[in-house]
Amino acid sequence: MTTPRPAHDLRVVDLGTGMAAALLSTLLADGGAVVHRVAPPGDEVFDEIYPAHRGWRSVTVPAEAGDLDELLERADVCLVGGEDHPAVATRRDAQALAARHPGLVVVHLTGYVDGYAPEAPAVDLLVQARTGLAAEQYSDRPMYFAVPFPTYGQAVLGALGAWAALLDRVDTGRGQVVTASLQQGAAMFMMPFWMRAERPDDEFHKVTPKDVQHLTFQCADGTYVQFVMGVPAAVAKLYRILGIDEPVDPEDRGIPRIGASPDTYFGNRPLIAPAVARMNRDDILAAAAEVGLPAAPVLELGEFWDDEQLAANRLLVDRAGATGVGNVIGLSGTAPVPEAGPHERTGGAPLAGITVLDFGSYVAGPFASRLLADLGASVVKVESLTGDPNRGLQRHFLAAHVGKRALAVDAKSPAGAEVLRRLLSGADVVMHNFRPKAAERLGVDPTSVRAVKPDAVTLQSLAFGPSGPRADAPGFDMVIQALIGLLRRAGGPAAPPLWIRTPYLDYAGGALGAVAVLMSLYERRTAGRVGDRWLSLLNAGMFLLSDLRRAADGTMRGAPPLDAARQGVHPGERFYRTGDGWIAVAARTEEAANAMWRVLLPEEEPPPRADWDDAVAARFDERASRWRSEELLAALAGAGVWAELCRTDGLAELLDNPASTAAHVLVDRADDRYGRLTGCLGPLVNFSRTEIPVHDRPGAPGFGAHTGQILAELGYTEAEVEELLRDGVVR
Repeated sequence: MTTPRPAHDLRVVDLGTGMAAALLSTLLADGGAVVHRVAPPGDEVFDEIYPAHRGWRSVTVPAEAGDLDELLERADVCLVGGEDHPAVATRRDAQALAARHPGLVVVHLTGYVDGYAPEAPAVDLLVQARTGLAAEQYSDRPMYFAVPFPTYGQAVLGALGAWAALLDRVDTGRGQVVTASLQQGAAMFMMPFWMRAERPDDEFHKVTPKDVQHLTFQCADGTYVQFVMGVPAAVAKLYRILGIDEPVDPEDRGIPRIGASPDTYFGNRPLIAPAVARMNRDDILAAAAEVGLPAAPVLELGEFWDDEQLAANRLLVDRAGATGVGNVIGLSGTAPVPEAGPHERTGGAPLAGITVLDFGSYVAGPFASRLLADLGASVVKVESLTGDPNRGLQRHFLAAHVGKRALAVDAKSPAGAEVLRRLLSGADVVMHNFRPKAAERLGVDPTSVRAVKPDAVTLQSLAFGPSGPRADAPGFDMVIQALIGLLRRAGGPAAPPLWIRTPYLDYAGGALGAVAVLMSLYERRTAGRVGDRWLSLLNAGMFLLSDLRRAADGTMRGAPPLDAARQGVHPGERFYRTGDGWIAVAARTEEAANAMWRVLLPEEEPPPRADWDDAVAARFDERASRWRSEELLAALAGAGVWAELCRTDGLAELLDNPASTAAHVLVDRADDRYGRLTGCLGPLVNFSRTEIPVHDRPGAPGFGAHTGQILAELGYTEAEVEELLRDGVVR
């Protein structure tokens, strides 16, 4: 039986390739592991594609292929697979590795789940096309997501699976294969859209449609500003500071208008845009602050890197001669675990027997606990008597809350405080997304929790961080996107900033938060101490910019930028319109580029790939339009060029392939409100040995749906529960 080691003594062997593997390796190293890197032949090509690649790999210990067997004998985790490139040998037999080393956790990074598209290359652009992700922003054309959701999602899910399998190994002494795919990485960000219900209602259909533009505007000085609605009298405040003399409902908060045109969904853009264009950004921001309207400057990539909040969060580190994003999971403190009995695992899942209290609302915090519920934890959603405001956005609520139970309590009342105390006394994990001072008043800050339950681990999901100049500032997904350059990255350097219609900071933050909890639970089991970890939307956003590097002279370099049409990053890696649809092409080498050229422009000799520019892309566009998609794909495949059809409906693609269900990318949930829910609502990683329950699992809980049941479990009699209900302490 394998002896478990604490995180600071874990040994990882990294055989992976490309960006996701490097990010996963870095996440494990930042968690305390020692990572030995055996680079496959040709791996240096990724140094050219990603300027941060050398920095990511600098956290590892270089090792020779001849030492591999010895390293694996001593290792806890091995990373295999990753991003495909014709110049690099990517694929290894994960199952064979696990069979030779029974105590080893093998994390296998693939393009798709088992059986879905086994021969398809694991390349982010091509996965965006095949999964339908590229069709999720606009209704008439695909768009390349410059923040590569499949890659970032895969890296975090790989970390989630690795820590869960390590926890399982503490109990069983056995390793296994954990599979995380680019396909699952994409699904993590698209859950609200890749979902259907047996009994949908108006609330279920309340989801941001394609083609919608957010309230991002160009100012008179050429800069951009981002507004956020939702506060009291938001529209009146906006019109007042911009000098718009139009009648307005004084109660209008600027809530999205279902059924409105793309230009008026979030606000009357045709009316607002010219008013903004007459003012300088600094004047607009000062006026917005004075009336209490959330607004932020849309900054360029790297412009925020000197902000004091990044220094307070210790987010930037020097690696391999340049500055980049460091550890994004914060640790505010640790405490020794008092003597306790062994963990009582109540089922086959890694977190069976673990109780999680989630006081969070909206998406980021609750999504973390939903991922823990997927791994077998018993999660109780604790709400105030006014409820989670996110219940009004049902798709996002469902994505973040399936598999939980719910209790509503007035924790500020004496009787409610006693309910809270009893809840805390049985918790293994306590998490929330309150601001630090609010958490202290409620009694769910780490110190208060530890006074009741000394061996509980805690997670705070914050906007900016636990300290620093912005610690008490309200956090809005789009504000942080604007500040750190994500709106700029999504739009590309040659086009206006762009807001993506899924709250991806929330989902990234939630997934990273779940990883943080698993790390703490592992430390509790193996090192005899509990951790108080935190994750902020700012940190999550910076993680999604991990490919950026700032040189000593201040210049910023990152992954290749978007072209002006937002179709790709190079004429050889781009979407092209055909006579009957769109395809994606990834000609990643000189040989593949030459082959692509000869298919589309056979009458000419191809110039070097490095010399291809927008004019070449335009010529390819024109030639591709003469082909039917099926014929062009066949011609490219015959020439050895990687290409994919751009699918237009991500949910339909999943429904059409049985492998989606077999691998639990697509699952059914029994929901009290909507009947059968079908979507990406199950575990987003796969385990070769550990049984993860996916059948007969509940949907999202109704408000206070389990209050009586949970109170009974806490020792309250029926009469006492009735009294609490009658007195308005619980609902």
